[in-house]
Order: sequence, then structure tokens, then C-alpha cells
Amino acid sequence: MPKKKYTPLKTFILGVMSTIPKPMSGYELISLAKSWRFDHYINTTKASFYYTLKLLVGDKIIKVVGSKQEGNRPEKIIYSLTNKGREEFQEQIKFFLTKTQDIYFDVDSTMPFITYIGSVVGKEFILNLINNQIEKLRSTFKHVVEGEKIVTSHFSYEFNPFNILPLKHWKLHNEAEIKWLESFKEIVESIDDFKDTYQNYVKKSLKISLAEEKSEKK
Repeated sequence: MPKKKYTPLKTFILGVMSTIPKPMSGYELISLAKSWRFDHYINTTKASFYYTLKLLVGDKIIKVVGSKQEGNRPEKIIYSLTNKGREEFQEQIKFFLTKTQDIYFDVDSTMPFITYIGSVVGKEFILNLINNQIEKLRSTFKHVVEGEKIVTSHFSYEFNPFNILPLKHWKLHNEAEIKWLESFKEIVESIDDFKDTYQNYVKKSLKISLAEEKSEKK
């Protein structure tokens, strides 16, 4: 699989190393991503970070400038940004600021089949799934609100108020998703009997199909 030139993780790494002018370890970058609540927007697993750092070193966008070890802990490799890396960061920023984001949701592909699946698994089963999703999103919402407090209380917020915008962006999408799920839940609750509704749908579909066949034969 060919490597992607533009990724949010690359942008984050290069952005941090551009705005905080000091050599940094992968551990420090991961810690910053989590404290800034960027774990909602980029993959903050160690594997993803260190794989991306390895790619950036190979492309001479960053370079290894040393290492350090504290006690019995694993050795930490220290990275520094190159001039090529500064240019690359500007390209990353330009790409994402001019990119039109297509919005689609995987769950939407299930909507045409809810009446049928409800007739199979039952109304309560679907409601339980929806309620679980709402609870997960509300938990995430609390996490984001906590992140807002952390970001706005940090000294850097005075000089870089844009740090709050990713969290506001996520918060708005989170709120919209909860409202959508609540609407989904209302429609499910409004159906008294999924089996009866589905059977009526099948009868009506067959009736329309027969009528169309007769019309085509004329």
C-alpha cells in the first residue's frame, strides 16, 4: 500500500515540532496529543506514531539528533525538524485548509433495512443499540468538555486561541450525532409492531409489482 503524503498525524507531528522549537521524543509527542485531546482526530497509538516518525525520518523531513534513557525505562529517540520538514508542514496545512470534507456515515447504509431487521430481532433490541450509542457519545462529550477546560487554562491559549477550535468542531458534531440518534429512537418507538409493519410493506410491494407487470403487458 503506498504511503499517504497528507495525513492528520503527519500534520500534528510537524506542527508541534514547528511551533515548539526544541527536539522532542515520540513519547513527548504522544503525550501532547492526548493532553490536547487530539486523540479524537488522529491515531494516537504508539505503533502509528512511531511508524509515522520512521517514515518522516526516511523522507528527511525530521532527523534523529540523539537519545536519552531514564533509569530502567526504554531508550527514547529524540527528533528534530529539518528545513524540508518546515516546508512540508506548510504543504500539509495548505492541503487540509483547502480540502473539501465529504461527510458520510456508515450507519446510514442500514436505514432502508431497519423495518425488516426490527421484524427479526425486535423493537427492544434496536432501542438498546441506539441507547448504547447515545451513552457512548455522551461520555465522549464529557471528555471533550474537560479538554476545553484544559486547553483554555493553558498559558498557550492566550497566544494561540485556535487550539480550542478542534474541540469545538468535535463537540458540535457530537451534539448533532446525539440529536440524530434521538430522532432515530423516536421513530423506532413510534412503530407499535415491526412484524406487522414489515408484512404490510411486503404486501404493498407485491401489489405494486403486480400492477406494474400488468401495465407493461398492455
